[in-house]
Amino acid sequence: MRLLTKQLRFPPGHPKAGKLCKRLMVCVGPQHGKSTIVSQLFPACAMAYNPAIKLILLSYSADLAAAHSQVARDRVLEFGAHLCPNGSLELKKDAKARNAWYTNHGGYMRAASIQGSVTRLAADGVIIDDPFKGSEDSSSPTIKDRVWTTYTSVAETRLAPDGWVALVGTPWSIDDLRGRLLETEADDWIVLRFPALAEENDVLGRAPGEPLFPERYSDGWYEQTRDKFEQRGLSYLWDALYQCNPTGDGSLRAFPDDYFGPWLWVDELPIGHRNPEQFRVLALDPSKSKTGASSSDFAAFCDMTLLSDRHLYATMHLEREPLPALYARAVAIVGNAKREGRPFHRLICEATMFQEAVGLAIQEHLRAAGLDIPIDLHQTPSDQSKHARIQVSLAPFLAQKRLHFVGQTRANKLTVQQTRELPNGSHDDGPDAVELATQALNVLLTGTKRPQQQKVLRI
Repeated sequence: MRLLTKQLRFPPGHPKAGKLCKRLMVCVGPQHGKSTIVSQLFPACAMAYNPAIKLILLSYSADLAAAHSQVARDRVLEFGAHLCPNGSLELKKDAKARNAWYTNHGGYMRAASIQGSVTRLAADGVIIDDPFKGSEDSSSPTIKDRVWTTYTSVAETRLAPDGWVALVGTPWSIDDLRGRLLETEADDWIVLRFPALAEENDVLGRAPGEPLFPERYSDGWYEQTRDKFEQRGLSYLWDALYQCNPTGDGSLRAFPDDYFGPWLWVDELPIGHRNPEQFRVLALDPSKSKTGASSSDFAAFCDMTLLSDRHLYATMHLEREPLPALYARAVAIVGNAKREGRPFHRLICEATMFQEAVGLAIQEHLRAAGLDIPIDLHQTPSDQSKHARIQVSLAPFLAQKRLHFVGQTRANKLTVQQTRELPNGSHDDGPDAVELATQALNVLLTGTKRPQQQKVLRI
């Protein structure tokens, strides 16, 4: 309603600060009321404010658009006389179809498929609700191009000179309709994005991890749903659906499927006199939370053993936990290894930006516990792609079937899923820790940090 009453203006700091906004994106998770508000209640309020307004409602299917239009029509029929300031809002008796209804002042609502045709219609406002049916449609270049063409050559050209567009739905991929609009005309749009679980600097002032709709969905529900997507190797869908932040369409992978076979899994470490241990290292990719509170990112430990046959055996620990728990876990893992009689030869910790402080703190905690272990604080160069580094480092081990995980634990499975999803998954903490562990092993094998193309672990 604020859009139609011309009260929505660009915020301070925006290139168009203070000017009226005529392009609005609303990104909210499924079943959080976005269609109810934007596509069903909003048109009724718009009609009440201006009974002569002409609206077009588009969706991925004509039936869905008509269903939203029908609800909006029924709201006008039920509450029109109360909504309109002078009580004069009524619908024409002979023009009340669910996909095409008219007011007694010349206004109307027309509903259609965005992949269809809306020619010969004029509009003061266009509402686009879910232009794609799902991730499969949004991954199709043909459908993405068709939606883009319809928006550019048909829907947008139907607008009056002062007309507006409201786009609501799931941002499925980085180059869907939303992505292309932000790529070409970002300064024209205000984006209202409300992730299901709050991130840093949340627009609503929520603490990181705080749910959006706790009255309906409990903390446990959000976490269980997120974990379910991650366990199924579909974390990019959680990112798109609930966090409204597409990381990829899932169709491209850094590693082929045949890199992930049953040989990945072993029940126990096959160490023996014919295949003795050479080195054991511990790698850590800390959570990215600056505050030390539990965040959406994992803190990932990789306990990796290199045996004489040059095979690698990893045991993972992945948890979303605050820094005190992270420090305690590091002490426990290192301490347990020492008590087992197989202490770690080296610990390597990702130390980009504030993570360096985490590595130094872990070092102090280990010393305080009487655990002396060499520690490397690894900083990835700013011009280096982390995903490319992971792919280059791990591809030979996966291709040669030399990387294994000890036990099908939750953390090990998550790491494998994250590796399969690269580079489109929402998390890379597990494979990043695995790659760091291979770096630590190369340091032990060579006595120096060597360029990646000279890694001696390779056969």
